[in-house]
Amino acid sequence: MKLVPGLAAAATLLITVGCGVTPPTLPPAPSVGSTSGSVATVPASPSPVSSPSAPAASVPDAAGAIDVSGHPNSAFASPSGAIWCSVAKDMALCHFPAGFKGKVPTSKQTCPKEMLDVTGISVTKKVQYFCSGDPTAFPSLQNASNDLDWFKTSGFPTVKYNGFTLATLPYGQKLVDGNFICLSESSGVTCANSKLGVGFKMAKAGVTLIS
Repeated sequence: MKLVPGLAAAATLLITVGCGVTPPTLPPAPSVGSTSGSVATVPASPSPVSSPSAPAASVPDAAGAIDVSGHPNSAFASPSGAIWCSVAKDMALCHFPAGFKGKVPTSKQTCPKEMLDVTGISVTKKVQYFCSGDPTAFPSLQNASNDLDWFKTSGFPTVKYNGFTLATLPYGQKLVDGNFICLSESSGVTCANSKLGVGFKMAKAGVTLIS
C-alpha cells in the first residue's frame, strides 16, 4: 500500500488491512467515489464545524487511562461497533459511524486530488477531516496488523458488527499515547491532543469540536 503524497509525518498512524481480509464498507459520507488500497490523506481545508445537535465535549482527563505508548498504533471500536477510532503518538482519529447526521464536506473540498471518500476526522496539532479508501482505523480481530496488540491483554469484550469481530473500548475507558487520548462514552468517542487542548467528539448526531 502506497502513501498518499504529503503524509510522511502521519505514516505511523496509517493502518494496512491484513492479507486475505476484505475490508468492510465504510459508513457513507458525501464524496466522489473510492479508490481501494489508498490510505488517509490529511486535508488542508475546510475547517471542521461542530454539529448543532452533537453532545458537549472537553479534553478527557488522563487519570486512569490505559497507556498504549508501547504500541505504534492502537485501534478500537465503540461498544456498539459503529464508531472506529485509533490513537498513536502523533494523531488520533475516528471514522463517521453509519447513519452519521453531521455535516460533512465534499471530497472536492477535502482531498481534491484524490478520488476518495471523506470518512472521518482526526486531531494532530489541529482538527481536520480526512479521506480514505480502505478503513484507516480497522479494529477487527481479523486484521493481521499489530494495531490490536494493546487489546490482547485488556480483558475487554468484542462486538460483532457488519460481519466482523471488533475490539472494543468499553464506556468509561480511555487510551493514552503521549499527548493523545481517546475516551469511550455512551454519548460518543472523544479524542484530543491534551497538550494543545484541541480535539473532537464523534457521535451519530455529529461532531463536536474542542478548542
